[in-house]
Amino acid sequence: MSEYVLLLTTWPDEEGAKKAAEKWLNKKLVACVNILPRMQSLYIWDGELNRGTEHQMLLKTMQHRVKELENSILELHPYDCPEVLQVPINDGYETYLNWIKGNTE
Repeated sequence: MSEYVLLLTTWPDEEGAKKAAEKWLNKKLVACVNILPRMQSLYIWDGELNRGTEHQMLLKTMQHRVKELENSILELHPYDCPEVLQVPINDGYETYLNWIKGNTE
């Protein structure tokens, strides 16, 4: 299992995404959060096709912080079933990886 993780989630509004990101940064749950511009999302929910706008969030963290981060996402998120996906970071620029580690301890 990779020590470094890129966690993906979406947020319905930019201001809410920024507030959540600041909380996670202040708690050292993440080293960095990228909030991408508004995008269109199409999905099936309760058997029906839905359309909406969201912001994709890219969260850089360490494996030992993922569970607490996930719990915080579930607590803060306005959705009943928010996206929480883990992508292992198997390799990268060592200085950057050390920076992630140093900011999530």
